[in-house]
Amino acid sequence: MPAGAGNANVPAALLVQNYGQAAMTGASYIGPISDAHLNVSVLVHQQNAAGLLAYAASVSNPRSGNFRKFLTPDQIASEFGASQSDYQKVAQYFANNGLAVGGWKQRLLLSVGGSEANMEKAFGTTFGLYEKNGQQFVAPVTQPHFEQVLPVDAVGNIVKYHPDHTYIIVPPGAGAGYSTGYSPSTVRAAFDYEGAYTDGYNGSHVYLGIIGTGPIDTTASGHGDKDLNQFLTDTGTSNAADVTQVDVSPGPVATALATMGNPAFPYSSDFQTPPAVTAPCTPSGNGNISTGCNPEDGEAQLDTQQAASLAPGANVYFYLAYNASDCDVNFPATCPPSGSNAGAPEIGIVESDPEIMQAINDDVADVISISYGGGESQQEWTGYNSGDNPYLGSYSNLEFAELATEGIAVFISSGDDGSAECYGSTTYLAQQCVSYPAGDPNVTSVGGITAPVNAYGQQTAPWIAWGISTFDDGYGATGGSGGGNSETGGVDIPAPSPQASALAGFSGFNGSRYQPDVSMIGDPSTGVAWVENEQWGGSILGIGGTSVAAPQMAAMWADVLSACYANPGVGDCPASGSGHYWRLGNAAPYLYAIYACKSSPPCTVSDLQSGTKVYMTYSQVFYDIQYGDNQMANPNYTPSEPVPGYTAAPGYDEVSGVGVPFAGHLIDALTGLSVP
Repeated sequence: MPAGAGNANVPAALLVQNYGQAAMTGASYIGPISDAHLNVSVLVHQQNAAGLLAYAASVSNPRSGNFRKFLTPDQIASEFGASQSDYQKVAQYFANNGLAVGGWKQRLLLSVGGSEANMEKAFGTTFGLYEKNGQQFVAPVTQPHFEQVLPVDAVGNIVKYHPDHTYIIVPPGAGAGYSTGYSPSTVRAAFDYEGAYTDGYNGSHVYLGIIGTGPIDTTASGHGDKDLNQFLTDTGTSNAADVTQVDVSPGPVATALATMGNPAFPYSSDFQTPPAVTAPCTPSGNGNISTGCNPEDGEAQLDTQQAASLAPGANVYFYLAYNASDCDVNFPATCPPSGSNAGAPEIGIVESDPEIMQAINDDVADVISISYGGGESQQEWTGYNSGDNPYLGSYSNLEFAELATEGIAVFISSGDDGSAECYGSTTYLAQQCVSYPAGDPNVTSVGGITAPVNAYGQQTAPWIAWGISTFDDGYGATGGSGGGNSETGGVDIPAPSPQASALAGFSGFNGSRYQPDVSMIGDPSTGVAWVENEQWGGSILGIGGTSVAAPQMAAMWADVLSACYANPGVGDCPASGSGHYWRLGNAAPYLYAIYACKSSPPCTVSDLQSGTKVYMTYSQVFYDIQYGDNQMANPNYTPSEPVPGYTAAPGYDEVSGVGVPFAGHLIDALTGLSVP
């Protein structure tokens, strides 16, 4: 029976709703599995999920009485999250079925993992192996259900189809003399990071988090990562931030559970310390570890190297989840108990939800960089237009709402497939499509540009939109800055208020979420230096993609926050006080406020920053990208005709957002310090 089929013997109230049925469309059943280990994320019913979404919007709105009233994870749990009793009840149900259960302070998700047999008992179904778009994955064969009524709104990762991928482009000619890319000193000069450093603002006292896509090599002294150390040596960079790996470790749901008839309650035993990185090898499946095979993924190295070198005074935290119980791929067994279909543990991108949960729980990172995503219509959330329950079936939007509520600025790459982010390994969807989670209203979407400069960071030609029409490196690489507007039919994401106000006069604006918001380097022909597999002979190469842009922008914002740390109460910087007083929250409203300041600073931008000043004009802070487009075509797919793209133009456009900021002037615009 195909997944999603109903069960007439189960009351509707007990069916597990929103468990990923959309992913099953077009999937083919291959056969049964045996002895696998599985892990899912369970969204426990929230006391006020709609209120959380509203609070996240208001905390970033200067016109609101909640502006910058950031909350702790405990406060989020108390005001919006699951009740303690509901959280315990759901946890106990799974524990009674022999499954490991872990949770986090904010009481949004539970991590539930264990054997296939116990998972089938808990969900009243069996699991089988399916295939879609060339990807094999595990999913329920019948609709999951509980044996008792539980306060559960949704279950994630029970259908193991993973459309997300990283946004990194290694040019095909990289091993044949391709440029090694820009060094940190070149990038610092080109985008005025040096101006920020000269004034003393280099990310000092700020924590910059990275949501890990794969492992890094932490066996080195120095800056905490072998590849980063080599990158700094190869590029002649003398100062950089230290990188600290933060392993995902869900905690006990409640101490009381140990005395509720189950003294052996297993808490979070499904997550473990990640194993050591191995030499390059072929892992079992997307993001999985086979025996003795845990290679670097390149993305993690790119993210840490850009962040650490451009915010050299910051503390870089690399969040990484290794889940020994998430063994869902039909490959030779490496997870206990051994079986023909036991699969292999998962690490990194496929465990990004627990990584984000850990960051929210810890509430340490002031800025977060994320360099992955997938086509909006291919995502499993059913989001914003769901009648009386706008959150039902989705927890990704709640995750980013919680980050915004804590005042954490999140920067996410907009994608590398131009106007057509909905594509797969064997299927090319000839339609305009944007990427999620870059399109979430509580994050800043970062696109990519083509930025020709010399070794001193001086422009050698106009900076233009990165797209197939502007990219020809002679090696056949293709790509373009992800951009467009939410239009998935029925679940369109509405534009957040600051963006809607700024784009009110934008031609064709339809009120939905447009992206990107801002841009940095994307085109690999003007890419950056990068080191991978240092201890196995890896050499410095050039690389591109919006995975370059996102950590560059996150590092720039860390430099901004270090200015607020040093100058509380100056300009837009909050006054000193308890907690993370230097946090500004979501960065996008400030970028749009500067965009609205076209002349005669200081500007009071009533629609965006009521009562707040912007001390420099848009043209002083941003390079406005005015040429190029992001149409997308790939002759390897059918049809081969290009998907119509968006064209760069003066002001905002759906290729580069409001443009490219210069770090020193961005700080000056928000603080009034050192204004020319």
